[in-house]
Amino acid sequence: MVKKKITRKELLKESDEFLTFSARMLQWILQNKDRFFWGAAALIFVAAAVSGWMYYRNIREKKAIEAFGKIMATYRQVDESAASGEKPGKIKEMLAAFFKEYPGTGSGKMGRVLYANLCFQGGDLESAITAYQDALDDYKDHPLLRNVILSSIGHAYLKKQQPDQAAKYFKQVASGDASLLKDEALFILATLSGKAGNAEARSEKFKQILADFPDSFYSTLVKEEIGGTK
Repeated sequence: MVKKKITRKELLKESDEFLTFSARMLQWILQNKDRFFWGAAALIFVAAAVSGWMYYRNIREKKAIEAFGKIMATYRQVDESAASGEKPGKIKEMLAAFFKEYPGTGSGKMGRVLYANLCFQGGDLESAITAYQDALDDYKDHPLLRNVILSSIGHAYLKKQQPDQAAKYFKQVASGDASLLKDEALFILATLSGKAGNAEARSEKFKQILADFPDSFYSTLVKEEIGGTK
């Protein structure tokens, strides 16, 4: 197939059309300079805002990591000192201020969980439960950590002598996708069912542990329980 040769006249015609279009575009910009200016300014602002937010976020993350590192260093110092009894109160105050100052950061989220742990260890169960529940939103997309937090809330309610409330959280662990702590949750639910007089539910949970977690520590406990009841 013979390729058609473009004549000089056709090239000049295309150049004229391009120049005419460019002239019209320039004329439109001049006639609508306010709209053009604000539209361009809006795009620049959005780009700058996104870039600035990323920079700001990185700066906040860095500051949060540094602040959290100082808290952890203080935690270790107090833990190693003779006055280790000061640890819960002193560190709790530091952590409470920290995760409020750096919400949404990775360190801030972890700081909240550590704060909840200290509240739990110190017997402040209401504060522990509140902090753990807030942390559930932080780790809603992390099944493993979510299981740890759910289990912690369950144990807090057990210490408060509220087994029905505890069961709600252990059931979420037992029915979740992640296997972490699921065997423990099933064993606790089985124990609670037994105490409530529901032998059938207890037996079902024991069977699930043996089937799904044959090498688990709780599987050994189940075998002992079953052997002891025969």
